[in-house]
Amino acid sequence: MVGSKLRRLFGSGGSRKAKPGKKGSGSPSADLAPAMIKKAERSLDYVFKNKELLIKSLTHPSYLLNSKDQIHNNQRLEFLGDSVIQLALTEALYKRFPNEREGMLTSVRSSYARGDHMAGIARKLKLDQYLLLKEKDRNAGVADKDSALCDVFESVVGAIYLDSDWETARKLTLKYYGPLSSKPAGKGKLANPKGALQELVQPELGNFALKYELLKQTGKPHDREFEVAVLCNGEQLGSGKGKSKKEAEEKAAIEAIETLKAKQ
Repeated sequence: MVGSKLRRLFGSGGSRKAKPGKKGSGSPSADLAPAMIKKAERSLDYVFKNKELLIKSLTHPSYLLNSKDQIHNNQRLEFLGDSVIQLALTEALYKRFPNEREGMLTSVRSSYARGDHMAGIARKLKLDQYLLLKEKDRNAGVADKDSALCDVFESVVGAIYLDSDWETARKLTLKYYGPLSSKPAGKGKLANPKGALQELVQPELGNFALKYELLKQTGKPHDREFEVAVLCNGEQLGSGKGKSKKEAEEKAAIEAIETLKAKQ
């Protein structure tokens, strides 16, 4: 159960008429909360049986910082949702491209699982508007950051899975993504650096030569920085830092690609 603080803010999801409020204040009144929940459900095309799961999925870690309810932010749901999305994409791509090898499928899946790609889906679903933040954090632009939006998308998918079942979560995840192609829209030639690195290494060293290791994690829960190294058969090729593990891994892969090209 979420803590009393969240219950006071969001209420029980009843049908009380919403009073005018300050949009994006990060401190919605109990009367405004049911209207926000309904809007979020309309955006997601899913009505939660357990509204507290939706509330938790929208609660940024910074909102409950220094609170006894800190465990009730969206990070655990993010962990779960990441696996649900990965499996949904893996199954869909496996069926969509029956004649492709696993290396290509891995590369395409990585493109769709990129932080900026999932952040774009979150924006389309208007999750930036529903993300629960303190006023100072919203004013600082936290709701606009790819890392926060990627996390809330994963969290919402995790919440839907717990509230329903695998089939419902799978169908909705793929609906949010839309038609899958072999070349997802990306940013430049290295839109999928991990996939590009895999393609460089795989022909000679196979599928399992690369390994990503977390070197360091610093900062407060709402403002973390991760440092990751990528190794090829035990030899470090590159490292990277980022506000999420995915961002750090992508930067490490970019450095690794530059390292390999320099050796050619």
